[in-house]
Amino acid sequence: MVPPDYVQVPAIYCSEFKTCLDQLPQGKTVATTVFLKDIKDYPAMNAVYEKRFPGLKPARNTVSTDLPKGMRMGINAIIYTGAETPKGLTPPNTTNIVPITPGILTLGRLFIAGILGRDSNTGTIPSAPNDQIEMCLTRLTRVLATAQLDRSNLVQATLYHTAEIPRELIDTQLKLYFGSSPTIAITILEVPALALGANIGINGIAHFLHSGV
Repeated sequence: MVPPDYVQVPAIYCSEFKTCLDQLPQGKTVATTVFLKDIKDYPAMNAVYEKRFPGLKPARNTVSTDLPKGMRMGINAIIYTGAETPKGLTPPNTTNIVPITPGILTLGRLFIAGILGRDSNTGTIPSAPNDQIEMCLTRLTRVLATAQLDRSNLVQATLYHTAEIPRELIDTQLKLYFGSSPTIAITILEVPALALGANIGINGIAHFLHSGV
């Protein structure tokens, strides 16, 4: 259920990236998910995306997946309609080479961009699947910490992975990270490809009410 101060924009599908982005309502876009038919379109999509969001960039997640016939891109979004101005948060010593903001802070909520199992500064992807998962979750912890939150504040997350990361390994690592009785709703989806050659990524929403912040 979408809270009163937020509008969920359902998926828009199109053949041209600009057409997709132009259909998003104007407002304080805090989070988006971009679906690409071919992950090779990632650089071209980024160039258009940066022009659509010249200021604060939404917390974005990008994956490759099947789309309706003839469509190259799909996008959905969450738009904040409250009076406050969303604030962008980036962990210290973090390099963003694409137009996203790791965390967007609104009143009572933190929207977290797609955090990849990839070193954002060096571009290095660990060779072992287990190390990729650990890097992804470690980076997630760092984004939460920028808002003085931790994993207990997470209320929803979507984890995307390629066939290179076994599902049973993901389940084991998530249990270690969140504990045996997590209070978070997690969706896990296998996709053909993720951005920048990564094999795992996670995005989500954290709520301040979990810890009384």
